Amino acid sequence: MLPMCPSLYRIGGTHDPASPNYNPGVADTALMHVPHTFAWSGRDPHGLCDPLLYRYRVDQEAFSDWVPDTTGVLDGLADGGHEIIVQPGCPSTPGVERSLGFVVNFDPDSEIIRPMEASGELTIPDGDTLWVRVVAHDREELEGVGGGIAQVVIEMDGDQLTFVPPDVAEWWWSSNADPGSGHYIESSNSPQGGNGIHMIGCRALDVDGRWESPSTAPENRESFAFWYNYPPTSAITYPADGDTLGSGFAVQWEGNDPDGDVVFFQYVLDPWFNAYELTEATEMLYADIDPGAHEFRLRAQDGSGCWAVTWEIIRFYVE
Repeated sequence: MLPMCPSLYRIGGTHDPASPNYNPGVADTALMHVPHTFAWSGRDPHGLCDPLLYRYRVDQEAFSDWVPDTTGVLDGLADGGHEIIVQPGCPSTPGVERSLGFVVNFDPDSEIIRPMEASGELTIPDGDTLWVRVVAHDREELEGVGGGIAQVVIEMDGDQLTFVPPDVAEWWWSSNADPGSGHYIESSNSPQGGNGIHMIGCRALDVDGRWESPSTAPENRESFAFWYNYPPTSAITYPADGDTLGSGFAVQWEGNDPDGDVVFFQYVLDPWFNAYELTEATEMLYADIDPGAHEFRLRAQDGSGCWAVTWEIIRFYVE
């Protein structure tokens, strides 16, 4: 009878559930992170190799050297499907190979889909509401090999709001919301200047405990900046509401922005007849205006692009 070759009877992953490399190694296409520790054991009933040695390879790479080690650490593998092949024995008497297929875990991914301009800057009138919408995906789940999203985190200024599936999370903030609601930003706008810039970012965690990469560098994740801004105001200084004027007259106004500068005004005489005009001026001259009732509207825009909340309106008569 021919002597029995050394044989391998188990190959698996780290068996410590607390380890990030934990994998019982009982089924092909097991999901794992890298680096990952594989463990194996074998037998040599006729003592052909003393000591019993092992070598292994990954995918189509060359075999490693023969060593007595019963573990190997795999690193540097691309996400996706792989195979580890382990062979027991010794250089003179190689044994029967055993293989295990596995999938290196893909990073989950999250994306800010509202506001539309991620990684941009927004100016929001003080007291207005900002809606943030995030979608997250896990490629293993999409490819049907397990996986899924465990958490979606939206961060603002270092504070985290955590969501669980479904994979789309939505939240809102307002500077005048109830402080106990979890949606609150304490606005510090003042006549001396606007409040600080707020940063919002997002990241996802998959069900295998893997964070969207790089989880330790918020500045590298998709994010955007915004700040609350006092809207500008405007006042029509002449004529006064209810005045009676001649057919030629001047309308005069002024603007104010408590945390910036007014850069434009938009105005119209009798909105149902005339287009709205944009100007940096603070006066408009009119001539040959028809007798009767008229209306003049005005609003200001600040340097951040924020318009006044309401129009200033006066109504007057032309003789």
